Amino acid sequence: MARKTYLIHARIIDGVSEQAVEDGILVFQSGQTAQKGGREDKILFVGDMKDYPAFPSEVTGADTVLDLTGYTLTPGLYNVHGHIGLTMPYKSYRFDEMGVAYRSLVMLRRACEALNCGITTVRSAGGPDNIDYAIRDAVDNEMMMASRIVPCGALNIAVGGHAWNNYISTMYNGADQFRAAARAELAKGAQFIKIGLTGGAASANEGMADKQMTDEEIEAVVEVAHSAGKRVAAHLGGDKPIQEFVKLGGDSVEHAYHMEWETACLMKERGTFLVPTLSVTNCHHYLVGHGSPEFQVRKLDETGEAHSQSIGNAIRAGVTICVGTDLLPSDPIDGTNATVREMELLVRAGLTPMQAIKAATSNSARLTDTIGFTGTLEAGKEGDFIAVKGAPDKQISDMRNLSLVAKGCRLIWSSVPGLVLRRYNTGFPGMELAGGTYLKW
Repeated sequence: MARKTYLIHARIIDGVSEQAVEDGILVFQSGQTAQKGGREDKILFVGDMKDYPAFPSEVTGADTVLDLTGYTLTPGLYNVHGHIGLTMPYKSYRFDEMGVAYRSLVMLRRACEALNCGITTVRSAGGPDNIDYAIRDAVDNEMMMASRIVPCGALNIAVGGHAWNNYISTMYNGADQFRAAARAELAKGAQFIKIGLTGGAASANEGMADKQMTDEEIEAVVEVAHSAGKRVAAHLGGDKPIQEFVKLGGDSVEHAYHMEWETACLMKERGTFLVPTLSVTNCHHYLVGHGSPEFQVRKLDETGEAHSQSIGNAIRAGVTICVGTDLLPSDPIDGTNATVREMELLVRAGLTPMQAIKAATSNSARLTDTIGFTGTLEAGKEGDFIAVKGAPDKQISDMRNLSLVAKGCRLIWSSVPGLVLRRYNTGFPGMELAGGTYLKW
């Protein structure tokens, strides 16, 4: 039988409104239906306490009431450029260090870690061996509790292109090969096709803005994806390649290390999404600590200032910004996780705290076409939400004060007085989910 939970006296950021509700209530129900295996998990009401007169008269002894005075509720966070199969450091040669079986377990673990950090949805921005599809299906079929996965499949690059030396990529030459590769990923259920259009920091012999795919190859991928109602995301470092990608119908620009004002305006005009991943050019100590080669650390360090200016151009132009990190969503970095750190860096680049929260929730939900059932706090939605102590729409660093995580109206963990649940509810009893590489041989 479904039971109701009343979260009362909370500040509420619903991902839609421009202002927080200062004295809010969120009511949800969860539990089994009469039908075997069925559930009734959904949000029933979100809004101001004064607009829900049924409280407390309708509360029964089977229901839960939790006072969230001093806390803010937001939709569950997104990370739409996460590599849950990431291995560090990058090597100068292509080698399957983990093997398929072990990598599958590592990627599953990282999907659980992401949920533990309040990241309820991850777009897997390029991964090998169909593992992101398998994790998506396992989570959707409730075999396990972890972040929702929106898969891109493998990162499709030109021969010798960006990340050729990393196991996440697959290499092709010519429009026909790229067209066939896109069709193959769509057949597996890809929500996006991810391409490596320019160079980056993955190898020594490529520039950050080098164009590595032809227009014909890009057009082939865009045509195939759009014909299936899906989108194309592109690793992009340089201003001119960004312009060309947008004009060719590309949907999601990843990184934008170097982007001028005119290009940002073009993105706004065409409705192109931007996933800045500022984290990856602002993580010197992380890179050094993970043994990254000197050329990679230097490239990313040297790009940091231009990257921030480029994202500032996009913010001023009104481009739709989403949150992704290019690191593990749960990676410990600068005293928090990479996803929250990305939100802080976006505020430093020019977003307001409220805009940064929307970038990590409703904007990213629109990008991933999940806005119909999650990404905002609205009646009828599935109920992915978090609680943080403080007012993150006024001070974004309050996002560090994570105190409760729920996915699909199921409480994952809570440290809120009156409802303390240990952080062990995502399939790993007795183990802290704090991030890690798991490559100690």
